[in-house]
Amino acid sequence: MSAWLADFHFLRPAWLLALALLPVLAWYGRRQARRADPWRRICDPALLPYLVQESAGVLRSGAMPWLAAAGFVLLVLALAGPSFRQEARPVVQLQAPLILAVDLSERMHATDLKPDRMSRLRFKLADLLARRGEGQTALIGYAGDAFTVAPLTDDAASLGDLAAALSPDVMPLPGQRADRAIELALRLLRDAGEPGGDLLLFTDQVDGRASNAARAARDAGLRVSVLGVGTAQGAPVPRARGGFLQDDAGAILIPRLDASSLEQLARLGGGRYAELTVDAMDLDRLGVTAARVDATTRIEEGARSHLGWRDEGPWLLLALLPLAALAFRRGWLAVVALMIALPVAPAQALEWRDLWQRPDQRAWEALQEGDAKAAQALARDPALRGAAAYRAEDYAAATEAFARRDDATGSYNLGNALVGAGRYEEALDAYARALALQPDFPDAAANRKALEEWLRQRQEQSSPQDSPQDGQDSGKPSSDGSGQDNASGDEPDEDGPPSSQESDAPPDGEPETKSGAQDEASEAERKARDGSDGSEAGEDEAGKAGEDAERYAQEMQQALDRSAAEEQSPADEGQPAPLTVEEAERQQAMEHLLQRVPDDPGGLLRRKFQLELQRRQREGERR
Repeated sequence: MSAWLADFHFLRPAWLLALALLPVLAWYGRRQARRADPWRRICDPALLPYLVQESAGVLRSGAMPWLAAAGFVLLVLALAGPSFRQEARPVVQLQAPLILAVDLSERMHATDLKPDRMSRLRFKLADLLARRGEGQTALIGYAGDAFTVAPLTDDAASLGDLAAALSPDVMPLPGQRADRAIELALRLLRDAGEPGGDLLLFTDQVDGRASNAARAARDAGLRVSVLGVGTAQGAPVPRARGGFLQDDAGAILIPRLDASSLEQLARLGGGRYAELTVDAMDLDRLGVTAARVDATTRIEEGARSHLGWRDEGPWLLLALLPLAALAFRRGWLAVVALMIALPVAPAQALEWRDLWQRPDQRAWEALQEGDAKAAQALARDPALRGAAAYRAEDYAAATEAFARRDDATGSYNLGNALVGAGRYEEALDAYARALALQPDFPDAAANRKALEEWLRQRQEQSSPQDSPQDGQDSGKPSSDGSGQDNASGDEPDEDGPPSSQESDAPPDGEPETKSGAQDEASEAERKARDGSDGSEAGEDEAGKAGEDAERYAQEMQQALDRSAAEEQSPADEGQPAPLTVEEAERQQAMEHLLQRVPDDPGGLLRRKFQLELQRRQREGERR
């Protein structure tokens, strides 16, 4: 208890001065209460208690001023921030952006650092990103010009992947223009709306232009630090085709670390200088992995948190709630009771899975379970709703749903739905539209041809010179196995429309095996027609053909449903259809070709920098 009293204090004691307003507020409230009562202006105050009958409620009693005063005191004490215990708090968060500018000139291939400078640079970048942990970071690569590898971002993992692909080979221009890297870093900082930040330059030497750019960057709020890469002795730069890099005079170039120019650059830029080491001492010396703090802030090195006093003022606000309830008008409890007693309107039952699945996902599950009506009611996607309606034999709804699709597959499915609805001429138009959008659509072409053939046969069968017996004989398959295809399903009479499951296929011979849900649908339709070709050749043959037609028609429905589901949720599709021999050979050839492609992780960066350089040259951005 004594320790609690010893530690008790106010975090914002200036708010306690507001207590001096309490007498003024009490006087003002009393004055307003007198003015609000008109009887006080015409009656003697001594007679008022006997002439005026006041309410006995709290709001009219003498306790109200005291309750208001207590509420005011509690509010002021809460604002003052009473505190008596401490809690751990983070010292500071890494919010200052950091921009990494990497020298990607050919000098980075020098072998004075083992295995070479570029490899050591990649290791250091990975170490820096891992140690930094939080805060926005950008990456710049420069040689003869500077290019943005990644803008300011919090995604350190993506920056690590990009840093691993850095190489002098990705730069479109030779050179070592550190000044342009500083200018680009300043532009990135301004584009992000940041008032200031840090720039860390990885290089072995700079010139006077870089010093001028560093001075301008410091004045703009960008602190420039330098990490020297290399040694004072230097080493030759091996070339990929043999030999070593040469200077303008034809002598072998020996890149050396110019520490004096780098130190001067860091001093002009308001930053620090360090040389590349195998451990993290260079990063600690530069201070780029810790947040920038003011000079008055004292933090132990490596500290991530400190003890701070906890504000207990919000707890006092709970004591204000009963007082605030008394400020409501009389009868508020009755209103609350009436609201609770009101009858609740019946709500629609909500299942647990409805909270985590979209309507189309629930529709797909209902379709898989065989509840086509429920799937049709839930589906929002036209393709899925059309497939559900087709399976439910609601061809009008299926036609309306497929009509909303303006692609080749939608027109093809629309044609199938129109055939089921008995609208054959419109179905032909839908197949023609599908072929116009996708000329290499064999299923649409086959269905269109088969429908035209079926219409021609029906017209011939319904001619006056043909007898009913001839019409029955014409529906039988030919003896050589290449008989004419007919509509699937049971046909009520010679002129009746095909059943709801029909979707025509080529009339002659057995077609080639095709992959995909649409091909399966066409195959099922073809089997459905083949099963019904002999439906008019006697009771036994008709019964058998009807059973086959019904079985294959169901297969066609399932194939159409799979086709719509593949368009709606390709990630949820099951086992893929088996590949044909030709498709398997093409896939194997493509895999062999991809294995022969050389691994070039920096190819994307190289192409990106080339396009950026061409854009700058067209716009005259560079001098």
